[in-house]
Amino acid sequence: MKYLIYFSFLIALATTTVSCEKVIDLNLDADEQKVVIEGFVTKGETEHTVTVTRTLEFDQDQAFPTVDNATVIISDNAGNLEALQFVGSGVYKTTTLLGVEGRTYTITVQVDGETFTASSYLPFQVPLDSLTVQEFPFGPTPVIALTANRMDPAGIINYYQFDLFKGSERLNGIYIQDDQVSDGVEQLQPISFGDFVSGDTATVVMYCIDEPVYKYFFALASNGGGTGGATPANPVSNFGTKCLGYFSARTQEAKTLVIP
Repeated sequence: MKYLIYFSFLIALATTTVSCEKVIDLNLDADEQKVVIEGFVTKGETEHTVTVTRTLEFDQDQAFPTVDNATVIISDNAGNLEALQFVGSGVYKTTTLLGVEGRTYTITVQVDGETFTASSYLPFQVPLDSLTVQEFPFGPTPVIALTANRMDPAGIINYYQFDLFKGSERLNGIYIQDDQVSDGVEQLQPISFGDFVSGDTATVVMYCIDEPVYKYFFALASNGGGTGGATPANPVSNFGTKCLGYFSARTQEAKTLVIP
């Protein structure tokens, strides 16, 4: 699996914006089994999903064991709270809790007497205006770059995460951007190089995320994502150091383009 972050220190192209970020040091505990929590609250939705699993021993190579006896609660700073329903294979879901911009959401997960807590702020949505492509000469075949165009709001540091699909297949990669030195201007920094060719149907799902989740994905990508081995990497998490994973409150918008 490949993990890609497109920042100015990786790409020096006239169309890209500048973004600087220090690589986060990671502390990998390969032999220690930990709980892994991945959860989302999405703007405008009432069904949110949390997955709870465990890591494997260092020399194991199989599916991560699920945690099916957890107690999972999500609340917001407006006084709303919901206990999630277990739906199978380590997955828990809400049914009524609404994702609202500007609210902070807190998740509490209890597993075998241990309690894990994280909070995430749901940012205000930055509209995804369009997708465009550019071609850059690279050997005999030009490389196609895919850009998610949007006007960045001035005076606010924004963090973006992207999921990319080729047809119905989600591409394996971590794609994130920020606006630390491109605040308040149109964002034209490519998010993908060489993943698509002419005739492909490309879909980009853009999430506005908060800073701790952005830093989590930056650290995960810097360390190779924790894939290809039995134990995932241990980046900085908004759960702290007691468990792995992250909890993200986010907006979501998608655009589709057939590559010319």
